[in-house]
Amino acid sequence: MLEASEDVLKILQQHIEVFSKYLSCYIHALNKFIGFLRKVSSLRFERTVLIKYVKKLRFINDSLTSYNFADEHILVQQQGCLHDAVKPLASFLLKSIELLDLLNYFLTQPLQKEIISKTLNTDLNLSEECVVAIEVTYNHFVKFAQWMIESLQIESTFFQIEVVQFTKKCAIEDGVDMENTDNIFLQQVVPVVDTEEYEGIAEEWVHILAEKTLQLEESFNENVTNWQAKFEKKKEEK
Repeated sequence: MLEASEDVLKILQQHIEVFSKYLSCYIHALNKFIGFLRKVSSLRFERTVLIKYVKKLRFINDSLTSYNFADEHILVQQQGCLHDAVKPLASFLLKSIELLDLLNYFLTQPLQKEIISKTLNTDLNLSEECVVAIEVTYNHFVKFAQWMIESLQIESTFFQIEVVQFTKKCAIEDGVDMENTDNIFLQQVVPVVDTEEYEGIAEEWVHILAEKTLQLEESFNENVTNWQAKFEKKKEEK
């Protein structure tokens, strides 16, 4: 068992802040989107579904930001085990990731088709760039969650990630070379040798995830701006 140093605990706190920012990107963008959907009566059901997702995301984000990490620091330091610091955070991230997986599917696939089918235009569709940003950012957060667990060799059925397990299963059935693949979920996680190595890699992940979150936020904002411009144009035409 590795020791939970003060430095590595501070980095885990930074990960909480980055993940909260990630959730906030969705909450802000979806609230704007819901506002536009209110103007399209044929998309009433889809709007209701998104409202439900936003409520869930808000609850998760509020729980995350109210997590008293200072008290947890003291408890973990008394026990001196990094595993005890990582497990509750990893468990929370996995629960959130599963929800985001469902949301991303609904947001980028069936909802996009329903918008075209019910409005006969693409005014409220996400841009292709935004769909890519959603997928790429999500994949990186999933990979980080996988790394923070497997690098410490935490083995438990409750810490498995469905999308990772499914990807591995399909790869085995298809005979994919696991050691030579671009699929981020199939790339092997190497266990760390000490706390310092875990700290260093975790810090690198903070920067990577913060950058991906910023790119996602910019992509969401571009879509919101486009939606606003299209609705204003329709007002002028009337």
